[in-house]
Amino acid sequence: MNNDLPTSIIIFGASGDLTQRKLIPSLLHLTRKGRMQSKVNILGFGGTAFTDEQFREHLLKGLKEFADFEYSQADWDSFAPNLSYLQGKYAEAADFKKLSDSLTKLEIGQANRLYYMALPPTLFPTIIDNLDATGQLHENGGWRRVVLEKPFGTDLASAVQLNEQVHRALNENQIYRIDHYLGKETVQNILFTRFANTIYEPIWNRNYIDHVQITVAEKVGLEHRAGFYDSVGVLRDMVQNHLLQLAHPRRNGAARLVQRRSPAR
Repeated sequence: MNNDLPTSIIIFGASGDLTQRKLIPSLLHLTRKGRMQSKVNILGFGGTAFTDEQFREHLLKGLKEFADFEYSQADWDSFAPNLSYLQGKYAEAADFKKLSDSLTKLEIGQANRLYYMALPPTLFPTIIDNLDATGQLHENGGWRRVVLEKPFGTDLASAVQLNEQVHRALNENQIYRIDHYLGKETVQNILFTRFANTIYEPIWNRNYIDHVQITVAEKVGLEHRAGFYDSVGVLRDMVQNHLLQLAHPRRNGAARLVQRRSPAR
């Protein structure tokens, strides 16, 4: 596949909290650091009625509130023209035909595409089926990738069923199942502290660790995410995903704060 082609990033659920709070600030930050291609189209798809300009204003408001890095007006002015928006329904095939037409106009030729699902998992199969039915997952020159934001199902049975549904349209190498929490600096530092440190590596195991404590101090309340929490719930959103991955021995060894004791004790 040709990585030199222009890239389109399509965000489903673009009017929601994750896009405003995490995705767009991260994409701007990568652009500022020169880690994005010169030509990237970022197209938001969601149920809220936005013009392109209203969408940009909505994202800029989130950037001012949530960005944890310094950026200039010039940074935003060069980034904002890459942003556009399409209102649509996730179950409407006609709206996906509009999406396909909009991308064709933006790309003007072959392009790579990344579809990001910033949505509850119940919507993944519907969106992927509509993308497949409108020919938007075919890799005819450019690659096609789909990012599925956690939670991936609600239990083992639903996760298996979701996998089967997704695999009807996609190969495994096209699918990325992610948890944005694992990209946080503190979380990444756990890996670095353990595996790059010859002092900690031999003793960060069950023989020396008495117990693990993980504290989550949330600044964000329910806000406008009632629909998400009604279907997902805070335990499934935070505990089974973010927190258990911090303690998972094959991922991170141990949490950042541990109580150690001598094996002779």
